[in-house]
Amino acid sequence: MAINIKVRDRMKQFELGQYKGLNVDRFDVSVKEEELNEALNYVKKSLDEIQVEKNDEPIETGDYIIVNFEGTENGKIVPKFRERGFKFRSGDENILQEFSANLLGKKMGETVKFTTTIQPVLPEYQASWGQRINFSVEIVKVYRMKEPELTDDIVREIDPRVKTLLELKELLAAEINHEKEAMARTANIEKVFQALADGSKYEFDEEILNQAAENLYQKFANELEKSHDIELINYLMQRKITAEELLAECKKEAAKIILGEKILDAVIQTEGIQLTDEEIKQAKEQLKKNWQEDQDVGLAGEQKVLETQLLRRTAMDFLLEANLVKP
Repeated sequence: MAINIKVRDRMKQFELGQYKGLNVDRFDVSVKEEELNEALNYVKKSLDEIQVEKNDEPIETGDYIIVNFEGTENGKIVPKFRERGFKFRSGDENILQEFSANLLGKKMGETVKFTTTIQPVLPEYQASWGQRINFSVEIVKVYRMKEPELTDDIVREIDPRVKTLLELKELLAAEINHEKEAMARTANIEKVFQALADGSKYEFDEEILNQAAENLYQKFANELEKSHDIELINYLMQRKITAEELLAECKKEAAKIILGEKILDAVIQTEGIQLTDEEIKQAKEQLKKNWQEDQDVGLAGEQKVLETQLLRRTAMDFLLEANLVKP
């Protein structure tokens, strides 16, 4: 049966629908195979790549090559095109394309000869554009780079807490699960509140909602400048949005806050949720720690605010328990 609660201060009307037994799916905290593989790949990328020589294999695009070369024009060596131990990667754009094209399919130890006209591609060869150069290229070394395999020995070097790759996977899975558990409450609250909102009837007081949005907008601007030393105009430029668009976001957030509080207060009232004497005692002790002895004025009001927060948290716990599908 719906509970009709008239709210004069922040909403024109509010009617809470069914608030128990909604069977909302829980946020999934299980570790997926792709998540674990992503974590393992991250570990691999933190390691130095392994150099694998290609002694008798043809050169392919992406291979690293070390060569000795010299270029001649009309039988004379051109100093700009003479170098020993020159290293490059086949297919890279910052070398003469002819080096990659003419060495593809060749092997370490071979000498490759070709003739080419220097093209206006690389600025450093600007003075040589149009020259026809005869190249002789000795292939000294060919190798490729690959990610290291995660062996037990390497795993022990990465993390002393583990001795095998299996243990590393278990540790990573536990860390992923822990991160997802930390997000689970917030995600579950979002799911339950959406279900509750969909089943409730309500109408906002537009004047109060707009004021709440303005307050959030101003609070956000102040925190940006105070905590991050960023002016609001710069933030808006970074996000490429207008002040009106940000205010619209604040209005949407303000609506969620107001509606959420009304749902919780309605559940508190209907279920007769109360704080225990111990919870009230702890609230008072917490306030005393936060207040100086000469700041007794307003302490009672602060205690009321804290007690309201505790009541709403208790109501939220109740709603999660009453609506989430059992694990």
